[in-house]
Amino acid sequence: MNASAPPYCRATLNYGNEEGPQSVAVTIGDAREAIKTLQYESCGFTLLEHRSQVNDWQDAMHVADVHMAEIKQLALDHTGCDHALVYPPLVRSPQTAREIADYAPIEFVHSDYTDDYRAMIEDPERPYGAFIAPALETTGVTQEEIPGADRVMMLQFWRNIGAEWPDYPLALCDANTVPRSHLYSFLVPEYGGMRLEFEAFGVHPPADPDEHHWYTFPGLQHDEVVAFRTYDSRCKEENRPFWTPHSAFRDPHVGADAPQRESVEMRVLCLFGL
Repeated sequence: MNASAPPYCRATLNYGNEEGPQSVAVTIGDAREAIKTLQYESCGFTLLEHRSQVNDWQDAMHVADVHMAEIKQLALDHTGCDHALVYPPLVRSPQTAREIADYAPIEFVHSDYTDDYRAMIEDPERPYGAFIAPALETTGVTQEEIPGADRVMMLQFWRNIGAEWPDYPLALCDANTVPRSHLYSFLVPEYGGMRLEFEAFGVHPPADPDEHHWYTFPGLQHDEVVAFRTYDSRCKEENRPFWTPHSAFRDPHVGADAPQRESVEMRVLCLFGL
C-alpha cells in the first residue's frame, strides 16, 4: 500500500496462478484519502457523487427502467464519450445469489476484460455480440460501426445499496502498481446463465505483498458510486494499464454478524469519435 494513504485494515485476498488460488495477506488503504493524490487516469478508479431515483433495488424491472438511463448520463458526463452503451444491472445480494450463484461477491483478484475486448465487440459472430445487441439498439449504433470508433472504453460503476458496513466490501488496486507481467488471461464461457465467452484477467501473487497498492472506500453511502476502468483502447495503444484489479474481501472491522453485502454493478461501453 502507498504510504501516503492511511491504512484501513489488513485482509486476505485470493490471487491465482497456474497451480490454483493463493491467499495473500495485504494492507488495504483508505481510498477516501488516497484519491486526494491518486489520479484516475493512472490508478484506474475514482469516487463520484450520484443520487439515484431507484426506490427498490430488488425490483429488477424498476432498476433497469430507472438506473440504466441514470448511469448512461453519468458515463457521458464523466468521460465525454459520444455514445454510452449500458449493460443490464447486476445486483449482488443474498437474494440474487440464491437464484444465481455467480451473483455472490467475487472473492478473487481479477479485472473483467483483457486486450481481446475490442476485437470481441467488433465481431458479430462471437457469442458476446448477442449480449450487447440490445444495448446497441438503444443508441442507434450498429456493430458494423464500432470499428470506426477512435476510442473504446469499458467503465464500471459500483454502488453499495445495502448496509453502510457490510461483510464483504470492494477493494481496488492501483493499476499503475500491477505490471502486465503479473496478469494472466482466462476464459469465462458463461456468466449469470448467459453464454458470453469473454476473456478476463487473473492476477499472479506478487513476490512482495506490498507491491500492489490496495484500497477500499469505507462506509460507502447510497449516493456514492465507485467508477473504475477495465478496458481502454487508448491506454492499450499507449502501453499504459487499462485494467483495474479488484476483489471482495472480508472486512475485519465488522463482526461475524455483519450484514451481507448488497451492491449493484453497471458496465458501460463508451465509444468516442462516432
